[in-house]
Amino acid sequence: MCLEESVSHHHRGSALLLVDGYNVIAPVAPPRNPGRNWLQRERMELIHRLSMHLDATTRDRTCVVFDAADPPPGRAHRFDVKGIDVVFAVEYPEADDLLEELITAHSSPKSLAVVSSDQRIQTAAKRRGCRPFDAQHWLDELLEGRVGLAIENPASDIDPTQKRAKPEELGSSEVKDWMREFGFDD
Repeated sequence: MCLEESVSHHHRGSALLLVDGYNVIAPVAPPRNPGRNWLQRERMELIHRLSMHLDATTRDRTCVVFDAADPPPGRAHRFDVKGIDVVFAVEYPEADDLLEELITAHSSPKSLAVVSSDQRIQTAAKRRGCRPFDAQHWLDELLEGRVGLAIENPASDIDPTQKRAKPEELGSSEVKDWMREFGFDD
């Protein structure tokens, strides 16, 4: 199953929160002498913040999508970090294309919150009846403990006969590489 099929299958009716990763990070300017890993550190910080501030149920139904014009060779482009599905949009010109596809494919869009300040993504979310959130405002609210994404009727948007597609299994060296990539080796 290709990424497009597995991500679409995974999120049909199951995603609660869809996050435009670099769009949430974007307000962060690179430091004066950023070093080569500054963006990796920012990605790790975002995933860490989400894992610390979202409840377990929400984390298990969260997908963070990042652009991946030139992904690291030989690494999985979809994996799980503390329950959060992290996807690099390697088969797409940009993350927005994958985000739009996920929004369009969602079986219960009224239960989906979409975090992005990108007008294109907000328009796609509104068109499908999703709840769009401005990235910076949403992140501020999250960090202040004011984000509530309660599912009004959790049984209505989950098909109990459909199992959640599992992210690709990684070998221990790949896990170590990704943990290092996201700064968890410190």
